[in-house]
Amino acid sequence: MEFFSMRLETLLVALLFPSFAVAATDAPVEKAALRAKIMEETRLIAIMDLDRSSVTFKDDGDPTTLEVVFLSKRSDGPSRVSADGEIVFLYKASDHLQSELIDRAFDLRVAREIGGR
Repeated sequence: MEFFSMRLETLLVALLFPSFAVAATDAPVEKAALRAKIMEETRLIAIMDLDRSSVTFKDDGDPTTLEVVFLSKRSDGPSRVSADGEIVFLYKASDHLQSELIDRAFDLRVAREIGGR
């Protein structure tokens, strides 16, 4: 009887392993598809000449927008992404840094979407 249970366990692992392998390979594809969907649905809003501190700036509350705030004063802080990925603050950022920060904002949005499932 013990021999049979070992074989059954081995059979179950063999039967389940391919589904784990498929699930593992589907995850990046699903993540990429979700990222593309979010990028397509997101509207970019540029805000120039912020009239208040970047610390007190609040996003518009719309998850389908990405607000890019161009900072004119060094005292407003460095270029960065808000923790929720809703705002990208840019202070004299190179094109490369701008691209990296916008990518980071979308990474945060994808992670939030996956986490909310």
